[in-house]
Amino acid sequence: MQRVLVISDDAQHVSIAVAAMRVDARPVRAERTLEAGLGAVREWAPQVVVLDVGIGLTEGGLAAVLRDAAIRDRVAMIALMRREQLGTLAAHVRVHDFLLAPLDGDELRARVSRALWARADGDEGSVLRRGGLVIDLERYTVSVDGAVVDLTYKEFELLRFLAANEGKPFTREALLNRVWGYDYYGGSRTVDVHIRRIRAKIEGREQYIDTVRNVGYRFMEEAPGRPVGEG
Repeated sequence: MQRVLVISDDAQHVSIAVAAMRVDARPVRAERTLEAGLGAVREWAPQVVVLDVGIGLTEGGLAAVLRDAAIRDRVAMIALMRREQLGTLAAHVRVHDFLLAPLDGDELRARVSRALWARADGDEGSVLRRGGLVIDLERYTVSVDGAVVDLTYKEFELLRFLAANEGKPFTREALLNRVWGYDYYGGSRTVDVHIRRIRAKIEGREQYIDTVRNVGYRFMEEAPGRPVGEG
């Protein structure tokens, strides 16, 4: 089971996080104190913990939490923080991902999906694999059947986002917002062009990206194997 634990004393953050996890039918639990949250980690054994740094953690406090035996190497930790708290993310603080407040439910769902998929690869936590496709999230590299593929930064980000949300279709507008940002004024054709370029670079004997008619695109949920062109 893909259990998600939310530790926050902010009622709005808890409400948004719980609602977001229920969209994907993921078991979710919320605790309002750090002590109760650490107890839930031991008792409930979640796969992902969303920790609101606003609960009062300093840089040293966050690092101490991550060294806890119940958390270290056992859960994916996603830190929720305000911009002025970014200083708590020192190089030695090993969170798997982070979000900036105010919390956005769709972004949380995407980052939780990414964290769960990364953990599914065991010791290769920063590597996403599908068939012959390998996406290294730390090194920003992509390879197919062992051969390195040269992607631009936006091509990589678009592929990474789709891959981290396998099976879920996204409209072109949603992809523009999630990958290019809300202040990007380009048209939806930008997404089509990037998808076409990504497909040309990574798809040969295997297909990874589906075109969802009248919607947009999605990363294929099952192990790819259909001939290219059926999507």
